[in-house]
Amino acid sequence: MVSSSSPFGGNLLRDSLGLIVLPYVAIAFMVISTIEVLFHQAKLYMLGRDCGAPAKPRVDRKGELKVECFDPDVLTDVDWARLRIDYVERGVPFVLRRAGGKPLSSVKPPAAAVEGAFTSGCIRVCSIGFAEPLPGLDELCRKLMPWSRRAYWPLWFLGRYSQGKAHVDLGPHVFNCYFLRSGAKDVVLVPPEVTKSVSLEPGIDGLYIRDSESEAREYTQVLPYYYRVDLPAQSMLCFNNTTSIHQFRNVQAADGSWPEALSIRIKHTCAHVEPRVWMHMSSPFRGLKAWWRFPGVAVSVLIGEPPEDRDAKYL
Repeated sequence: MVSSSSPFGGNLLRDSLGLIVLPYVAIAFMVISTIEVLFHQAKLYMLGRDCGAPAKPRVDRKGELKVECFDPDVLTDVDWARLRIDYVERGVPFVLRRAGGKPLSSVKPPAAAVEGAFTSGCIRVCSIGFAEPLPGLDELCRKLMPWSRRAYWPLWFLGRYSQGKAHVDLGPHVFNCYFLRSGAKDVVLVPPEVTKSVSLEPGIDGLYIRDSESEAREYTQVLPYYYRVDLPAQSMLCFNNTTSIHQFRNVQAADGSWPEALSIRIKHTCAHVEPRVWMHMSSPFRGLKAWWRFPGVAVSVLIGEPPEDRDAKYL
């Protein structure tokens, strides 16, 4: 877990490696952000300025909106293309789920991720290999975005906690294919055109709404509209986690078990963007917390540290 005394974890080896990696991460963040701006502008030029999410909230929508669900077994090539254009590019979330809840995949967390008791109020994050096959899920990701690949290693989210803060993740132009293996989650998603008007605080891994961990989710009451979905097991929620505010609430099963979710981040240059993510990554005055945090993450992967338990509200 990230220590309050050290951004790299408080371990001598980890701290030493983190300080070595830090300047490379800072340079990479600035270079990546610059390249992303150029790619974004090129995509707008090729597809047209009106291809993405609206520039401001739509007047014909209000309050809580429903997230549409599609059965991947009945989608044609034309249907997949429509999802890319009308949903992915416009920042509209959707769910992929087979009829009757038939399994999408049999993948499960590594044994090391489920060993030992979960600390109440903490989320356990476990990364797996960047190129590790995910049968059943890889096929869906490729159909949805044939020319895009993983942005970084997939992450399992486990633990005994309710919810963290409503937030936007760092890493511009990353699309999240969020697979819920078991359990259920109550999810709020704020579309890009509404997210742009919401005040966000700078965090370690992203930007967040202050005090949004409250169970009442008071922040939704001042939004012109937002999406909400009760996500069941063996579903894949597809949304842009770097342009849309999102918040997942765990729903504990009757047998006492907690949800198990796998986040697959796909690198996809979308037509809409959250400019504050670019600024947060590229500026030491805005993104210093992230500059300190990401070397620790990189070192953890390099030295093969066990899954990380962190406060669910740590942002």
